[in-house]
Amino acid sequence: MATKRVTNLRQGPAYDFPAWQAEPVTPPALLLRCLGIDGAVEVRAARDYLVVLENQQQVEALTPDIHAMKPLGKMVCVTAPGDDYDFVSRFFCPGEAVAEDPVTGSAHSMLIPYWHDRLGKTTMRARQVSARGGDLHCEWQGDRVLISGQAVTYSEGKIFLR
Repeated sequence: MATKRVTNLRQGPAYDFPAWQAEPVTPPALLLRCLGIDGAVEVRAARDYLVVLENQQQVEALTPDIHAMKPLGKMVCVTAPGDDYDFVSRFFCPGEAVAEDPVTGSAHSMLIPYWHDRLGKTTMRARQVSARGGDLHCEWQGDRVLISGQAVTYSEGKIFLR
């Protein structure tokens, strides 16, 4: 996914991602079972699954069996309208070292177009409601999305190529 850093959002530096649309799908039974839900408002798929729930409390209350989702072959993003934000989300990574990504920029490449279509907004405030969580300022620009927020350095290193 090609990204580039830009500095034209009100909240300072932002990342410029390509936007991508998720298409409606019939939810696999394994997906709903692993999330521990009976149903969803909507399920879509692109690179990742997008599961839409009714409200923020449902997203926060999820206790999924993340590693059991590995046969699905996709990451899983769950979202709902937010109480104090335009929308909230969580992002699960079956089979990866980090089972739930605390704040996921690339998932918002799919979330921003989805919520733009529902809310009619080009600028949105989002919150990823993982244990660590984070706020994102999102801007829809047709085939691109701009994402900014407060970042925290969690690791530094050097790579040597020969």
